[in-house]
Order: sequence, then structure tokens, then C-alpha cells
Amino acid sequence: MAFKSEDIAMCNEPELTLAQQSGNAPDPHLVKFVRLLTRHAARRWYEQDNKESKRS
Repeated sequence: MAFKSEDIAMCNEPELTLAQQSGNAPDPHLVKFVRLLTRHAARRWYEQDNKESKRS
């Protein structure tokens, strides 16, 4: 799934801002972003794997 600049501009989610760190706690926005990227990568891998297994 490719995102176009128009799609991103229409996003109504709040802008990410830097949160104050407390000790060694990770930034919650960064954690959320990494989870989003992980889900996206897993979905792409799953779809690619399904395409390859259908060819066999």
C-alpha cells in the first residue's frame, strides 16, 4: 500500500511532539510509531508470502 502526499496531508491525527522523558522510559509516540511500522511490514510480508505460495 503506497501513501500519496495528499493522503498524508488529509490525516486528522495530532502531530507528534517530543514528550518529556522520565528516567529510561521510551517516548510513547516512538513506541506507537514502531508498532505501526511493524504491523505494516508484517502485513506486506504476509501478502507477499501468500502470492508466492499461490504460484507453487
